Amino acid sequence: MNMVSIETLDDYRKAVLVLSNGKIFRGKGIGATKKIFGEFVFNTATACGYNCALTDASNKRQIYVFTYPLIGNYGVPPWEEDEFRIYKWFEGEQIYLEAVVVHESCKKPHHYESVKTFDEFLKEQDVPGMEGVDTRELTKILRKEGVQVGMLQVFEKGAEIPEDEVLLEQVKQAPDPNDFHLVKEVSIKSPKKYTPKDPVGRVVLVDCGVKLNIIRNLVKRHLEVVRVPFDISYEDVMNYNPNGVVLSNGPGDPQMCVETIELCRKLIENNVPTMGICLGTQIMGLAVGGTTSKLKYGHRGANKPVKDLITNKCYITSQNHGYVVDADSVKGAGFKVLFKNLDDGSVEGLIHETKPIFAIQFHPEACAGPLDTIYLFNKFLRNMNLPIKEESLCH
Repeated sequence: MNMVSIETLDDYRKAVLVLSNGKIFRGKGIGATKKIFGEFVFNTATACGYNCALTDASNKRQIYVFTYPLIGNYGVPPWEEDEFRIYKWFEGEQIYLEAVVVHESCKKPHHYESVKTFDEFLKEQDVPGMEGVDTRELTKILRKEGVQVGMLQVFEKGAEIPEDEVLLEQVKQAPDPNDFHLVKEVSIKSPKKYTPKDPVGRVVLVDCGVKLNIIRNLVKRHLEVVRVPFDISYEDVMNYNPNGVVLSNGPGDPQMCVETIELCRKLIENNVPTMGICLGTQIMGLAVGGTTSKLKYGHRGANKPVKDLITNKCYITSQNHGYVVDADSVKGAGFKVLFKNLDDGSVEGLIHETKPIFAIQFHPEACAGPLDTIYLFNKFLRNMNLPIKEESLCH
């Protein structure tokens, strides 16, 4: 029988979270001892995937509420690279979340690749967290009232939580993360290449906060990937002589990505094969004169149903976004809706009617089943008139 150590019990630190609506939750601190502000959102993924969520740059300045009751059951693996010098088990080079909220953090994980606990990972990355919270109640508030900014603080051992009046006054200081240029904060600062053996072509990946598994899926298809900053010009992109361009996922309000929107406008104008993922879809919509809006509580989880409006097939997808393209706003711009969300009818993909250009709001790189959406990477290769090798996970 696995026992919790005296050292673990002795590390008891009080923690508190305060929402902008005045609701206060108290619990036990995990991770770093500090106070932070951020946007509270919830994720409906189950017991797996927390390491990917922690390290996804799309979650910059967000406080993640995991709805599954136990997080950390298989621990945290090492920072190990694959043959392409990409971290195997994470979606970024660090934790990007501001903080996490869980019902219970697993103290004794079990997995042959685990080298540390969930709590230890947070401490290593100087990220605070909180457990002992009724995450069901918290999620119901966010679902009913919408995501909102707030504060989370983990106190020093033995310190007391201030009175409610003090906490409520402090939360008034919380800035709205969507007022920040978050893509600028997470995008790569200088170009970086990933070159597989015997590349069949080259793509420029515009990094707005890209998930590493997107890069892996491209290089596994024998594409040389040139990862570039979000504000690169069209001329600089074309100097790489790419067969196509990928617009990545990323955090925040897409309207702040003025340079990326202008780049996308020129890519469309010049018929350059282009694939957008998540934020890339919103940028594409804005590039053709469309509009975007913020969802009440977003789509964050691994069980989101979408429908392909061309084939009428349905897929269960992984999603992580708070903004969407307004469907009516792109009418007459040469695009049509490719996928729609079956929960709320929102846009989940766009496709140009005559040009080799499309975008999806969900994450095809996160799927692995026989009816998954990873085939969209192969669609991108076909749009570039490049060969698809047999070992390239093609469907």
